[in-house]
Amino acid sequence: MGEEKDAVRKLLAIAVGLFVATGATAVGAEIKLISAKAAGLFLGELAPQFELVTGNKVIISYDEAGIVRKRILGGEAFDVTFLPAGWDEIRTALASDPVAIAHSDLGMAVLSTAPKPDTSTSKATRRTLLAVKSIVYTDPKTGGIAGVLFARMIERLGIADEVNKKSKLVAGQLNATFVANGEAELAVQLSSEIREVPGVQFVPMPPEFRASVTFSGAAATAAKEPATAKAFLEFLTAPTAAPAIRSKGFEPS
Repeated sequence: MGEEKDAVRKLLAIAVGLFVATGATAVGAEIKLISAKAAGLFLGELAPQFELVTGNKVIISYDEAGIVRKRILGGEAFDVTFLPAGWDEIRTALASDPVAIAHSDLGMAVLSTAPKPDTSTSKATRRTLLAVKSIVYTDPKTGGIAGVLFARMIERLGIADEVNKKSKLVAGQLNATFVANGEAELAVQLSSEIREVPGVQFVPMPPEFRASVTFSGAAATAAKEPATAKAFLEFLTAPTAAPAIRSKGFEPS
């Protein structure tokens, strides 16, 4: 417990230093973030700490990645955005290149009490997906990265029709909860999200389809609080933020 408090103190000290270095002042500024949902696991941990030391407010709105990009393209005002991909689509709205913050692996979830499915090869994974009775994954039409990658995988395996007939497509949820509640036999999502759900185990994708998804952040060209936005991004990438990021199932980038 003492080590955790020391880590938080160090993190807050870093925040003070970054905040001063960027020329921002604690005047009750408010920065607006638009973020892909999966990044909320570490943002929910670190944003309150940034607020505590700076006296400013971080307002975060979450959506699936594709919807976040549509909101930005539609002209919605924001200070910082966090996404796993699709940066070129919104490049003109960004003040600088995205900064990599954390990454997580694509995988599947089954009950902790169930035998771990064989995903050692693409053929074995194909058999596993055909054998299970029900699957939950993020609707790829929302741009949710795990859903997009899984849809591509089952297409390449030649089993998209069979899998989709027994799949439930969702958005904005921890998909493994459907497995934990007995509503599905298997769920697909990022490891960080799967590990948030008690009673399930993480199953990696076969080597051919393993993907590490990196979440990055970028400030807006039209940010109302550019110095505070910059300070927040530097706060997230400081070495002392790593323990909080890892505690949420990610690895710092």
